[in-house]
Amino acid sequence: MSIISDAEFNLRQELLNLEIADLDDEEYEIPPVEKTPTLESILNSDDTSLLSEDELSSYLSRELRLEEGGETASLSSVGSRKEGHSPRHRSSGCILRHVILKAVSAQLRSASDRVNAGKPTVMAVTTMVSVGTSHGFILMFDATQTLKWCYEGDQEQGAVSCLALNVDCTRLLAGYARGLLLMLDTADGKVLRTMVDVHTPATAVLHVKFTDNPTLAVVSDSGGSVFELSFRRTLGVRGVDSKCLFSGSRGEVVTIEPLLLHQLTSHPLHGSVLIAMATLSKVIIVSIRPNTRLLLTHSVKASPASLPLLSWQFVIIQVADTQRIMDPVLAFARDTTIYFYQVSVETSGRIACVTLQQLNLGYSLLACHWLNARSLALIDASEALHLVDVRSREQLETLDLASVGLVYNTSSFKGLATGGNVSKALALAGERACYNTVQSFGNQILLLGTRSFHVISIRTWIERVNHFVDQNRYGEALKLGMEFLEEKGKAVLGLRGPRKHRHRIVREKVLDTLNTYVEKTLESGDSVSYHEALPVIINHCVQLDQKELLYTKVWDGLYCDPGARAIYLQSLEVVLLEGKLGSVPPEIMQHLVKQLKQMEKWQVLERCVLAVDINCIDIEQGLI
Repeated sequence: MSIISDAEFNLRQELLNLEIADLDDEEYEIPPVEKTPTLESILNSDDTSLLSEDELSSYLSRELRLEEGGETASLSSVGSRKEGHSPRHRSSGCILRHVILKAVSAQLRSASDRVNAGKPTVMAVTTMVSVGTSHGFILMFDATQTLKWCYEGDQEQGAVSCLALNVDCTRLLAGYARGLLLMLDTADGKVLRTMVDVHTPATAVLHVKFTDNPTLAVVSDSGGSVFELSFRRTLGVRGVDSKCLFSGSRGEVVTIEPLLLHQLTSHPLHGSVLIAMATLSKVIIVSIRPNTRLLLTHSVKASPASLPLLSWQFVIIQVADTQRIMDPVLAFARDTTIYFYQVSVETSGRIACVTLQQLNLGYSLLACHWLNARSLALIDASEALHLVDVRSREQLETLDLASVGLVYNTSSFKGLATGGNVSKALALAGERACYNTVQSFGNQILLLGTRSFHVISIRTWIERVNHFVDQNRYGEALKLGMEFLEEKGKAVLGLRGPRKHRHRIVREKVLDTLNTYVEKTLESGDSVSYHEALPVIINHCVQLDQKELLYTKVWDGLYCDPGARAIYLQSLEVVLLEGKLGSVPPEIMQHLVKQLKQMEKWQVLERCVLAVDINCIDIEQGLI
């Protein structure tokens, strides 16, 4: 168990428990959110290199030549949409941002069309982007989306079936459909190691993963076995030692995921190497450094057509008033259920695993990735992305990915390049495999399409408010801002620091939005706008205690429009009856009393008069 005292506690605001209030951002070693690069800033700060959401529809229809309800052009043609399928539309929510990396997408199309590189098959992303193709090519892009180099592989080795970048982005591991494994230098694409006998012969490399240890990686193949690779260099000669961690004869491992701790050098688990593995019937967590030990095994039953999914995330759990635990949690998904397991270090130093909650869904899953410590990005079998809040189990937003043309890795799981020598169970489950074409990096989900490269990210809290403002949806912007102000927001990103600081900056943003809304409304002079805007403006003026804005700027701004003032008074009546307001300038109160008398709303008039201070009322008017 990793216990952090109040004095030592610090973590970015992607917490499992948002009720933890005062966070110090300096002492702990997890990088702050604004310093964690979003993929847009990593790949190119020039907005011309990205396609915005508004441009997506025309771009995708042009590049993928898709008709609504038509088939998606995935690499394996598996899971394509049949004619007559009812079209789904992206939600109009503000949380998720969807862009296309234009330069990367253009280079992938060019490589496929002009140099016979084949279609994209797999990718790996950190601060660089690497893409493998069906003809064995590997393309490496730098932080400006510029193509650094292209490795022209031997087509006899088949398609690139998996890629992995190490922690410092200096080495790339590439697995092939016919079993070859390469290590390349990311600076120039030079092959540093060629590995032909490090896993089960005549099997495809399904997964290869670096660990925190720069000399240690793990690989799994289509035979269901998992191997540990130890890299060495003796007298300038590079070599590799392979050791079997799990034999496919005991149940085929379908996916693997190491726990990465390089950003947490003070964590009790630092120095340990933990690997999560999943077969078609169970999840397994093992420690392979400093020694090999089985930590957890849990059997599950699910549809044989579904693949197991794994994703790690560090979360904060408060166990006492002054104690908070920061531990890794593994999300293990299969079919329609997600299971959560907590890994902790006991006071004796022993590593323990605890089964937490499970989340039951109404759809079967293709992909499952943490975006922050409270939010999961889930892709279902109909290629819809769901953003889910883990704590409340609420679905926050959905996004239709049908037009992406998602690439599937079906051929590798069926062993087509090695004579189809895989089990029927693996071939069936692998029909919709997208492990290496749907990946996460920070708070982004990366999607590899047949002719485009997509990034879906969580907007920061202020971007979400601005998203509504830019669309003139001020009511929704104010509602969202108040949720942040009252600490009720979900999937909150970029809001950090002590509670007072967070409260101050959110309040400033909400007030700025409210003032802008007032100015826009008064400028419009439109009765429809008044009916929509004035109730919202008055309600928020009251909530935020902006009486000068309410009684001076808004009221005086409606001086020449009796109809607008009537709407104002009707809205004021509502907040008075709800007990939200107890003081109204006598002049405005006179107008309200007059209006209620004209409408013969005597009971409402009485309640409004009783709701305000006596000095707000013209006694003579009230008695008439």
